[in-house]
Amino acid sequence: MPLATLPDVLRRSPYARLLGLEMIRAAPDEVVIRMPFREDLLADDEEAARYVHGGALASLIDIAGTFAVIAAVGHDVITVDLRVDYLRPVRSGDLAGTARPVRIGRSLAVADVEVAGADRKLVAVGRGLFRP
Repeated sequence: MPLATLPDVLRRSPYARLLGLEMIRAAPDEVVIRMPFREDLLADDEEAARYVHGGALASLIDIAGTFAVIAAVGHDVITVDLRVDYLRPVRSGDLAGTARPVRIGRSLAVADVEVAGADRKLVAVGRGLFRP
């Protein structure tokens, strides 16, 4: 699948549209996907829990990692495993998931993802294992 079509492939996903994801960059060695901050992604309305839900961050990591591998191999892949480390809460501002393929094998591929807030500080990191 040509790199130029990856933004369209992302937009075709109902879930990616639900999260408001936008592909900022697509190259064989790096993919950057933006997730806008929205109140409906917060964990709770209570002041103590007014941070983006971890599931939304995990989704950004999974999707960015998936597209990093797709950009490297040229076809769709499926997630086999996903690890997420949450570093700090996100209370406002858009997020950017930067994903890079670490290893592309015949049967498995690995991608690392860093999620940064609007201030460019890391808020989460993750690693995905994918079947190309």
